[in-house]
Amino acid sequence: MELFQLSEQTVLKIKENNISKWTEVQEQTIPAIFEGYDVVVQSPTGTGKTLAYVLPLIQLIDEKEESPQVIIMAPTRELVMQIFQVVQDYTQNTNIKVASIVGGADVKRQIEKLKQKPKIIVGSPGRISQLIKLKKLKMHGVKKMVFDEVDELIKTDDQKDLPQIVKTTMKDRQLLFFSATITPQAMQFAKDQSSNLKEITINQSLEGNIIHGFIPCDERDKLELLRRIGSIDHMKAIVFSNEPFKLEGFASKLNFRGIRTAVLHSKLGKMERSKVLKELQSGKIKLLFSTDVAARGIDLQDLPYVVTLDVPEKVEQYTHRSGRVGRMGNQGTVINLVTPREQKHLFTLRGTQKLFFEQLTVSHGEIQKNVVKEKPVKETNEKRNSVNPTQGKTKKFSKPKQK
Repeated sequence: MELFQLSEQTVLKIKENNISKWTEVQEQTIPAIFEGYDVVVQSPTGTGKTLAYVLPLIQLIDEKEESPQVIIMAPTRELVMQIFQVVQDYTQNTNIKVASIVGGADVKRQIEKLKQKPKIIVGSPGRISQLIKLKKLKMHGVKKMVFDEVDELIKTDDQKDLPQIVKTTMKDRQLLFFSATITPQAMQFAKDQSSNLKEITINQSLEGNIIHGFIPCDERDKLELLRRIGSIDHMKAIVFSNEPFKLEGFASKLNFRGIRTAVLHSKLGKMERSKVLKELQSGKIKLLFSTDVAARGIDLQDLPYVVTLDVPEKVEQYTHRSGRVGRMGNQGTVINLVTPREQKHLFTLRGTQKLFFEQLTVSHGEIQKNVVKEKPVKETNEKRNSVNPTQGKTKKFSKPKQK
């Protein structure tokens, strides 16, 4: 394991966190940042992108300089706080102070944080822009700027602030753009901000240690399937829907039937959101319902399942949903509950990802694979991809281990 230009203290912290090998994105990105490149990095969820930029940026901090030197921006409060915690972990026992700056929090308290002269600021673009306009956040010393989940950043209400924030820094600053899916719009945004980009793309299949499965059903059967899934021992899953109005109704009905559920939505405050995520992590909640607001940045250790009530429209959405499991090489399963029409659409999401969808069933308190007989080779791809739910036998599928 190459140590690059990392300090002895950082190396000790890496070992303490049981990291013995770099992921591919870390192996390529860390030296590029040390060499001073502006970079745009695309790498699947759960591959260690945060450490890929946090570790070199910490080493490049001048501890004698009092003004902020690194700005890290992310599209959601949850992701901001997760990045903040990682930076705090790796700056322990140093003189590097870190501050989190997000919308919805008390501005006066955040101004007090800035008076403590943090060298790294992790925040949301809207609040950072507001503090710059109030002349409370000085940007002349900022040498590095990170856009985490850049494709989502440019979709937020704060996206108009991004170019203006960049313009407040000196021209020799380093710009770093990261996401699991660098869309054409995100790439154009990066090119608009930098004329000398180094592109790093990790073409890792979505398969990895993730099983991508589907259970054929009618729309009216989805609630009962969720009840059966929620009844499995040690079940923990995020349940995604494209339609927010479904969430409260499904959660209420399942709670009434004894399945402990909660809903993660935009109206929840910071403490409430943190609480439901911890309850899912601990197993107090078995099913956590959410729209795609939870698909970005939420890092739940060893989450065994993701369930989709509605197939997402685009492969990028599927990538981020499925990325909640199988993080850093762990095992996980994505269960898509699909009507015949949704099943056809699900198969179109394979794209270039080389996904293979297993047919699953819920039987005897377990998720099991359905072993389906092969179709003749002469049939069309669409027919080969279609599966007759009544055909084939089932075999047991391992339960998630109890923590």
